[in-house]
Amino acid sequence: MAVEIRSGMDDVRWPSGVRLPVVLTFEHQSGEGAPLFPGDRPNYMVGGAMQYGARRGIWNILELLDKYQIKGTFFVCGTTAEKYPEAVQAALKAGHEIAGMSYSFEPVRTASIERERSIVRHSARVLEGIAGTRIQGWRCPDYRISPQTLDILGEEGFLWDSSLLNDDLPYLFQCGSRRLVEIPFTTSTADKTYIGYPYPQRGGPDGLANVWSNEFEVLYGESQRSARFLILSLQTWATGRPAPLRILRQFLERLVGHEEFWFVRCSDIAKWWLEHARSHAA
Repeated sequence: MAVEIRSGMDDVRWPSGVRLPVVLTFEHQSGEGAPLFPGDRPNYMVGGAMQYGARRGIWNILELLDKYQIKGTFFVCGTTAEKYPEAVQAALKAGHEIAGMSYSFEPVRTASIERERSIVRHSARVLEGIAGTRIQGWRCPDYRISPQTLDILGEEGFLWDSSLLNDDLPYLFQCGSRRLVEIPFTTSTADKTYIGYPYPQRGGPDGLANVWSNEFEVLYGESQRSARFLILSLQTWATGRPAPLRILRQFLERLVGHEEFWFVRCSDIAKWWLEHARSHAA
């Protein structure tokens, strides 16, 4: 069973000159996560809204990130990668990280260990075949892990996971003979909470801009006393649309060009955290 390591990293300081790392994570699917109607009938309205991310939204996001030379992490469903391989390949070519998020948005919370392991392995093989690189990170669909998720990821050689919602800093798990870095995030700043039509909206793009601004200001203030990092969870089908994309652009313009903000991929922050955890333990 995965065991959390108390690494004594609460007093860690980021690389010289960095006050607040900024981690942009994008969840990329083409409708696999759309809830079904009774009888497992497809919900074409919700599924169609989500498919926008694979058809158009990811390209809009890649163009924006390229403009500011910002690198992010894209969590990709295997079936989405199979249907739209060009977008995944373009993201990797631009320097972004490709991570796993199931094969077809299968829930794993109650899955057997054999079933969940097969999902992880199959998803990793598909993404590796399309992207041409081995994935190092994972996020469970709807962030609902099972009791064995972390152990499976450790056994399969993953470096990091980002499925939990319980801290302001990364931390470590010992999974058998391997260490796994957990990169927690929060749904309170997730775009789909505010703009994810046809889900109930809570403030629209302006509400999203407000919560991002407040999150940033609080973390920036706290980072003067102790380490913090800012992580956003975004959907290519939500933020990839014109109005939310404008909000993301305005938010990024506030931060780019300032050396105290470190735009970093999940694998980069995981490697840095693991290295410094070792030095703290020495």
